[in-house]
Amino acid sequence: MSKQTARDFSMFVLRVVLGVIFIAHGAQKLFGMFGGIGIEGTTKMMEGLGFAYPHVSAIVWSGIEFIGGVFLVFGVMARYAASLVAIVMLVSIWKINLAYGFFIENGGFEYNLLIIGACVPLVCIGGGSWSVWDI
Repeated sequence: MSKQTARDFSMFVLRVVLGVIFIAHGAQKLFGMFGGIGIEGTTKMMEGLGFAYPHVSAIVWSGIEFIGGVFLVFGVMARYAASLVAIVMLVSIWKINLAYGFFIENGGFEYNLLIIGACVPLVCIGGGSWSVWDI
């Protein structure tokens, strides 16, 4: 396997795995799928976290997760989708997980940090040549 093929395959796998994860998380928050809380529950969560305009915040947050996930799976503007997902994870660390420390079993930010780390190559390199539209 050539270096270019290995790079494209690696970016493809990274995009699809991250994309599927965020489609599922976004679907939980937007539509209540997979045992999720739906947009009403997400709005209440945003209100509890002190966000101004909690309903708008819930739609934006959930939309970034869901649509960003779809964009990652297909490789549509992967750099931008990964950037937005990483920003959502940074805000999540700041507003939710930081108070609980590092480890996920205590509610910490370990998972969020892993997602941010996985987004970095996509932001720096892009989605690879196996993308639908990588700019």
